[in-house]
Amino acid sequence: MVKLSLVLPTLDRQAVVFNLLRHLEHQERLPDEIVIVDQTATPDARLEEYVRSHSSVKYLRISVRGLPNARNVGVREASGEVILFVDDDIVPDPGLVRFHAEAYRDATVSGVGGRVAGGYDRPAGHAPVGQFHPLAGTVIRNFDGCDPSDVDHLPGGNMSFRREVFGKVGGFDVSYGGASIGEETDFCLRARRAGFRLIFEPRAAIDHLHLPTGGCRAPNFDHWLYWHAHNGMLFALRHARPVAIPLFVMKRVMRFSLFALEHASPALLMVGLRGLVRGASTYVQTA
Repeated sequence: MVKLSLVLPTLDRQAVVFNLLRHLEHQERLPDEIVIVDQTATPDARLEEYVRSHSSVKYLRISVRGLPNARNVGVREASGEVILFVDDDIVPDPGLVRFHAEAYRDATVSGVGGRVAGGYDRPAGHAPVGQFHPLAGTVIRNFDGCDPSDVDHLPGGNMSFRREVFGKVGGFDVSYGGASIGEETDFCLRARRAGFRLIFEPRAAIDHLHLPTGGCRAPNFDHWLYWHAHNGMLFALRHARPVAIPLFVMKRVMRFSLFALEHASPALLMVGLRGLVRGASTYVQTA
């Protein structure tokens, strides 16, 4: 069985992390190590005490905030052949770690995504899962599905990779700022282009609590809107076909206009437009 490291990025949710650690004690197959990457400004005595009494748990505190950076730090500090990323606000099924690890018995598998109940994903039945259509620039999630399949991308709060993927593809891109929307999909599509196989394993399941504060939640709507626009534009320019870009921009402008009407704030349209322009600039700078 592969050595598996569980990497847990977190921000302003130390009590939630403590509860998750207690849940993870009841896994059918324990992770070989847990690496907590805490971006919170102050340490947490209860977490520090937990780490002292559990030799397989590392507690790292970093000052630079951002989910892609926290993931990259976790990868560097982890020692496993497989790196499993989970969100902090989850309740894992008892078989979560077991089914991630067992999927790598197939030597052709380089990445595994598990089922996500709650949050953004709704029960999908037999609908397509984890697909990306570059001609339209459309990302399909449906990670509450029930059918194992090969996929284009994995859910950021329940995904694992062989270490060799990072060696060839590099890390997560820190250009995806704010709520980091799109960073995990960007990484997965780069992995697919490099020839790595990704699969969906619904038995490796979590319940996503989707807490309203902490983690990647934006402090206000303007902040969320700007980074939603920035990251969406950056992702589209990198991965969608050029023919899809004008329609993408048109849809986003219409959406920002509706936000402005809904919130009775014309300034929101300008916030969204600034995000789009800045996203295009980031694309040029990082191309």
